[in-house]
Amino acid sequence: MNRLLAIASNTFRETIRDKILYSIIFFAFIVILGSVAMEEITIGDQDKVVRSMAQGAIRLFGSVIALFLGVGLVYKELERKTIYTIASKPIPRWIFVLGKYTGLLWVLALELALMALLYTVMMWSRQGAPHSSVYISWVMLYMELGLLTAWAMLFSCYSAPTTAALFSIAVWMIGHMADDIWYFGQEAASASVRSASEVVYWLLPNFEMFNATAASVHELPLTLSHFLGVAIYGVGYTSVVLAGAVMVFGKRDFK
Repeated sequence: MNRLLAIASNTFRETIRDKILYSIIFFAFIVILGSVAMEEITIGDQDKVVRSMAQGAIRLFGSVIALFLGVGLVYKELERKTIYTIASKPIPRWIFVLGKYTGLLWVLALELALMALLYTVMMWSRQGAPHSSVYISWVMLYMELGLLTAWAMLFSCYSAPTTAALFSIAVWMIGHMADDIWYFGQEAASASVRSASEVVYWLLPNFEMFNATAASVHELPLTLSHFLGVAIYGVGYTSVVLAGAVMVFGKRDFK
């Protein structure tokens, strides 16, 4: 456990020094603050439009950061040739992978907390205290980012950053269209298309399960049963993907 925490702490310190990370967070802050301008050009319920745009920015930039962090996991170690030193030490590779993942989760928690704090202050000053469903939706978003990071790490364990990024983006996009893929697949006349849509639906993650933006924007309550169902799905699926990453990384030859 001490070795895992040491790797996680080192990963956290290295990541928060990355200038590209600060650039992404900077643009996220600009978009979140810029959502206030929608009040001047929107016809209808202006408050909901502002909340929708700001929360959408948090989801988008949170996903970008998760992808950016995850795909560079192994590549940075290879580029700096530190992976050879680590591989020569009596540190199980599964500890290395889980330590890296834990460190990335800490960074994601920090950036999400910063954006959430900005959103809360902005909403409090203009619309009053945010509804409780907003904070629950952010917890669910954190689960989604954890799963997305696990996928990005899995791809990074056996491919270059560009390829890993393309695969991760594809999984992210398909995961958000999972329900549509199921619906249109079942409406198809071809039995093979219906079967293919079922395979895609059940094998790839359904990221829309973690999306509670609509409820939080309209200030609707989220049930405990729904939250627990999403949490079980997220933790279970993430564990499977991480196990795959550990297996792939364990079989990789760095000599």
